[in-house]
This record gives sequence, structure tokens and C-alpha cells, in this order.
Amino acid sequence: MPTRLAELTWPEVESLATADAVVIVPVGTIEQHGPHLPLDTDNRIAEGFASRAVRASEPSTVIVGPTVPFGLSEHLADFPGAVFHSTDTLIAVLTEVFVALARSGFRRVLAVNGHGSNVAPLDLASREALFRCPDHLFASVSWWELADVRDVAVERGPATTASHACAFETSLMMALAPELVHPDRMEPGQAFPTSPHIWRDTLGRQPDEKSKRPIHITEPWSGWSDNGVRGDPRGASAELGEAMLDAGGAELAAVVSELRARAIMTARSVSSDH
Repeated sequence: MPTRLAELTWPEVESLATADAVVIVPVGTIEQHGPHLPLDTDNRIAEGFASRAVRASEPSTVIVGPTVPFGLSEHLADFPGAVFHSTDTLIAVLTEVFVALARSGFRRVLAVNGHGSNVAPLDLASREALFRCPDHLFASVSWWELADVRDVAVERGPATTASHACAFETSLMMALAPELVHPDRMEPGQAFPTSPHIWRDTLGRQPDEKSKRPIHITEPWSGWSDNGVRGDPRGASAELGEAMLDAGGAELAAVVSELRARAIMTARSVSSDH
């Protein structure tokens, strides 16, 4: 059987929903990824982890849903090529995708995210979908939040910043679509202005001993970067990318098992007499 929902017939979809399969929805965006990676990097990475999760799962327990390809990328739109939604629109789109899957009979939906600015909209959309479709589970996770992926990246990867068009995203793309990676164009990003509460490393590694837990802040990317890179992609390798994908696929398969085993909670009805 195909691994993607869009490749199935409707009776096959009905059969999977009846079997209580989990739908994994890749979520990304279209935006610059430095001079060496394609605009759809985040989509491809989210799809790659989703596909590895299906490969590592029991048959008929999980299916990859259609990708939500446009995220929040306006802060990167000073570089040509960004295609994005406004915040309200993205939350609405994600909610409607989740609700549509619920109407098809699926009770458990897991979004796998590939773009940092999508985290908050995904959380809000999951909540809104639950309000519209009680007796369902809607969850989300970003690939860099997966503990096993982090362990592989830290143990086997370079000590450079993990962020955007960096060695880690580049490694994943080398494993997924090497023909779209331009090694001859790899160059490090400029130093991002940091302070104890303003820094970012997607693997959670503190820049130095003075660093505190970072605050949430969004700034125009081109205000500090000329090439759109944060980190240094030159330490990337396909081997690192494959190891991260395998670790993430196995961990997502475990998440799928947990979601399938979890009892779906029903909210208590409150009487209007009280």
C-alpha cells in the first residue's frame, strides 16, 4: 500500500481510518535557505522524517498526509522567493486540514514541523481543531525537538550553530535530495548578535556559560544577514543526515504507538443548572 494519503483511493482511506491509523501531516514553508539549499528545504525535511516514521512503524498504523507547504516566513521575505501565509491564515489553514482529516474518520493527527516560526500556529491550530472535533487527538512536534535526533546531531555533528541553512539542515538535504544541494556555494553565516537572553540554537546548546534561557523574539533576517545563513554548513555530510533521519523516524514511530495506545479523553459535560 502507498505511504501517502493522496496516493490512496477513498475506500483505502476509509479502511485506514477504521483501523485507527495516525495521520502525519508535514508542515514547512517556502523561503530562502542560503546560497546552497532550495527554497522548499523545510518541506522536504518534514516530509523526510514523516516518511521514515512510516517505514519504522507497523503496517496500517500510520499514513503521511498532504504537506502544508506555506508557513510564517515574512521575516525572511527580504530575500527573494518566500511564499507564506499571515499568522491568522496559517492557523486557519492548519485547523481546517486537521478538521478535514477528522471528517474522513481519522481520530489521531500528528503534525511534523520543519520550520521554526510554525511552532506557535501549530499549537493554536491543534487546540482549535480539538474544540471543533472533541474526542480526537491533535498533536505536533518539530524535528529538532526529537530527543534521539538531538543526540545524534550533538554526538556526530559539528559544534557549529544549529539554526538555518546550517550544517544540520544541509546534512538532512544531502541525504534527502543531494541533487539540490550546491556544495560549491556553501559559506558560513555572519555572526548573529547575541546576549544572555537573545540567542538561538535549535539543538538547545548554550553559546557560553553566561547564556540564560532565550526569550522569544522575531527580527527581520536581512537586518543582520547578507547570505541568509545562520551557522556554518561546511561541516555537513549525507551520513549525518541519514543518521538523523533514521533516529527521527524511529522516535516518531514510537510517538505513533503512544498516540494509538492513548485513551481519547471526553470532556465532562457541565449542567446549565449550576
